[in-house]
Parts: sequence; structure tokens; C-alpha cells
Amino acid sequence: MEKLILDCHAQVRVLMRNIARSPRVARFSVELVEGDVTDPISIQRAVSGCEIVFHCAYGNSGDQATRRRINVEGTKNILDASLRSGVKRLVHVSTLMVYSIKDGDLDETAPRRYSGHTYADSKLEAEEQVISYVKKYGLPASIVQPCTVYGPFAPYWTAALLKGIQTGRLILVNGGSGLCNAVYVDDVVHAMLLAATKDGAVGEAFLISASQPVTWKEFYGSYERMLGLTGTVDLSIAEAESHYLKKQALPSVLAEMKHVFVDNESLRERILNTREIRAMINTANAVIPEKIWKLLKSRLLSSRNQNSVENRAEGQKPIHAIDPTMVRFCAAKTYVRIDKARRMLGYEPGFDLKSGMNLTEQWARWADLLGDTSSRHSASGAQSSV
Repeated sequence: MEKLILDCHAQVRVLMRNIARSPRVARFSVELVEGDVTDPISIQRAVSGCEIVFHCAYGNSGDQATRRRINVEGTKNILDASLRSGVKRLVHVSTLMVYSIKDGDLDETAPRRYSGHTYADSKLEAEEQVISYVKKYGLPASIVQPCTVYGPFAPYWTAALLKGIQTGRLILVNGGSGLCNAVYVDDVVHAMLLAATKDGAVGEAFLISASQPVTWKEFYGSYERMLGLTGTVDLSIAEAESHYLKKQALPSVLAEMKHVFVDNESLRERILNTREIRAMINTANAVIPEKIWKLLKSRLLSSRNQNSVENRAEGQKPIHAIDPTMVRFCAAKTYVRIDKARRMLGYEPGFDLKSGMNLTEQWARWADLLGDTSSRHSASGAQSSV
């Protein structure tokens, strides 16, 4: 939106689910339309009279059925409204995840595949709809397929990763040796504008990335340096998948009650000093042999000590689980080729990881996502000089 207004001097209409949450958008002279991609009436109101439509919305909350409905049914509503309104170009934003990820070079000729991953599969369904409307109805639509998008306001590959490093540890699958096809957000926007204006882009899909991939270790390492923290852990594919399955297992009520009772000293004391529990303890003292009492107490202490040892071993920072699809995605040494975008769109990335992360750090500091890094950096420097 900023690029369209500041650089292209375009008249812009923005569809917002909640007008009250639009301060970034409302800074500019734009027309706001309140609605949702799953509501055909509001979509028609938003699209009517537009020459170019950029479809960026996707389901990022709610259950799997809700996210799929937003991605698939929402896209169909956009397509129908664009067709009725006679738009000159629709740019649909998809993802690298629609492809069968493997080691080696990957371009737009690679096979698409359903993986069982809700986001990837629903985006693939949406892509198929777009291509169908191009072929059946002549809708002038193009598809851009960004890879790992990072930079200011990037919700997952920047904001969530910074928070993840601060609150726990991110998994480096196979030590982070897999290839990350990172692309700075401005390059994605540049590709979208090209897809909206190049005649040869109609009916085509374009992978969008930087000139060269980096390793996941390098990518996550950029955020660690910003924060002055070590927030990653090396796990094999099997270990990462096992950790995910372990985290998915639902604990029993008794196990959770035991965990709370053992770990929360304040709560434990309050429960033990209630009138009912004191009466039960007094009764138990009268009927349970002292030897049994000692055994029960020793087991309780053992459980508390074991939890303490585990916490120390884990550095008291949990490992953030990732699902098996993402485990395999991060393990693959995939080199995304952007030759088609270069050839047909004239796309040329303007940012490598260093320049992109420099700007990302400036934004993250402004957005107060880095916390007090000065003390962490000085502590790290003092430690290294000893």
C-alpha cells in the first residue's frame, strides 16, 4: 500500500476486517472498506471500480477448517468479484510451499503436491482456482510465490522468530545446514508490482526470492545477533519430529495436578493448610505407618529434584516445536531459481541477507521487539574478554 501511494501515486482502496485496527493504513489518503474475504458482498464492494486487485489475505488464526475457508473460499470470492468488475489485473499472492520441496534446484516446473499441511494445501487449492479462472473466463490474473519473507512487520519470519528466541529455543534441523530462500519484504512488493503491470505475466506463476539462498543457521543467527542471545538448538530430523509429537500429546488431569502441586510451592502450601486437607493429613497420620509416610515424602522430593535437574539441563528455556512438514522444509537443501521472474518480469532482488537484516534490525528496535540488548551485548563482551 505504501509503495502504491508513495511511488506509484495510485488511488488505493483497502479491505479491512476491523477499521479500528487500521492506524498504519489510515496514515495515508486511502479509501477503507470494512469486510472480509469470506463475505462476497463486502468483497464486491471493495473490488468494484478497481483496475488492479492485490489478493494478499490468508488465514492465520482459528482452526484448520477456518483457515482453509479463508484461503480457498476467500480466493473464489475475490475471483468472482474481479471477473464481474472487469479488473485489468489480479495479483494473487501464494507461496513456495505449494511445491514438492526437495534438495537441489527448484523452479516453477517442479511438481505441486498436497502435503497434509493446512496452509500449503489451501494455498495450492487457491492457486488452482486462479489458473482455472484464467483458462475458463479469461481473467487477467498472475501469481507470485514468495519464499521465506522477512523484514518490517513480517509476522512469522521476523516478529515471531524474535519472540521465539527471547522465550525459548528455535530448532536448527540438522544444525541449520538446510537452505533458507529468504527474501526481504520490499523485494516481494517489487515483484507484485511487476506482476501487475507486465503483459506477459497473465496466467503465469513466479517464484520470488533473493539472488542466493542462505543456511537456516545464518538466517536465525541474524536474529540472535540482534538480540545478543543464543536461542537455537541443533536437532536431527528424527529428534525434531519426536519433539513435535511429544508436545502434541495431551497430558492427563492427574499428571497436570501433580505437576502444579510439585512445582508451585506457594500453591502447595496454601492447599496443605486448608481445613479439609489438614483434617485428612491428621487422619492419615493416625492410620498410615511412619515408614509409608517417609516413602511418600521421598518420592515427592525426588520428583521435585528431577524436575529441577531437567529445567537446568534445558537451560529453563523450552524448545519451540515445529510440525513435521516444516521440519522437512528446513532440512531440505533447496535452491529456488528465480530465472523466470527475471526473464519475464524484469525482477531483480535489491537485498541480500546482510542489507535486509540491517533494515530489519532498525525496524525491530523502533518497534521495541529487541528489548534491552545493550546489557546483553555488554555481558557477552565481558564474558568473552575473560
